Amino acid sequence: SGAIMTVLAAVCTKIPEGRLAIIFLPMFTFTAGNALKAIIAMDTAGMILGWKFFDHAAHLGGALFGIWYITYGHELIWKNREPLVKIWHEMRTNSPKKGGGPK
Repeated sequence: SGAIMTVLAAVCTKIPEGRLAIIFLPMFTFTAGNALKAIIAMDTAGMILGWKFFDHAAHLGGALFGIWYITYGHELIWKNREPLVKIWHEMRTNSPKKGGGPK
């Protein structure tokens, strides 16, 4: 549930004006930003009050990670991937061949 919450929070952060609805109540729509705020508030209350129906800590952790990833993480990770990719290519091209034969 934390991973699903990560995806939901990332989408709601990226497109806060997107319209959402509950599947059985499609006539009631709301913005993605408001939905994210409501879910975070409900999960925070669930943690404070000790509700056991959902894993509120997993939801909050997933939501915070999704928000962080859209705000900072995507750029941090993808802009700094070149050194890791170079190391990976060096390991793959300089590794000994299987079978004991010549390279």
